[in-house]
Amino acid sequence: MGSKQVLKILKGVANLDYPEVHGVPMIKNEEHGEGVHAQVLGEVEHLVATEIISQKLPIRGAEVEFLRKSIGLSRLEFAKGLELSDVAVLKWERAKSKRLAMVNEIAVRAYFAQRLKVKLVGTIEGLVGVDSVPKKLVIQFSSKTKKKAA
Repeated sequence: MGSKQVLKILKGVANLDYPEVHGVPMIKNEEHGEGVHAQVLGEVEHLVATEIISQKLPIRGAEVEFLRKSIGLSRLEFAKGLELSDVAVLKWERAKSKRLAMVNEIAVRAYFAQRLKVKLVGTIEGLVGVDSVPKKLVIQFSSKTKKKAA
């Protein structure tokens, strides 16, 4: 029983409704079905995190939790990086669909832009997210990543 690699679409990365990553290499095995290598999954998460920041998507509790976990930070480590209590971050993360206050969104976006090496315009307009989460964020998984928000 052999395994072969197939390219698939991953939807709902890290329980976010809108990311859709196309061309993700998966292993298909007759005995175990399809699966994604852990390294590839890490690359997918990094790619989605980078797009959330660079496309200035709104930062809600769900995005805070995803971004934090995607770069391997505990809640306490992340809170210390913003000079907040971990309880404040916990409150954000529990309110999954609630957008952060503008000042907090700016701080979170700037923090993750630095960690993910995403260049942003250093103005309020460059740091505040767009008005709403897209219905779909299509990202092509490849060495030359292409993306499109719908």
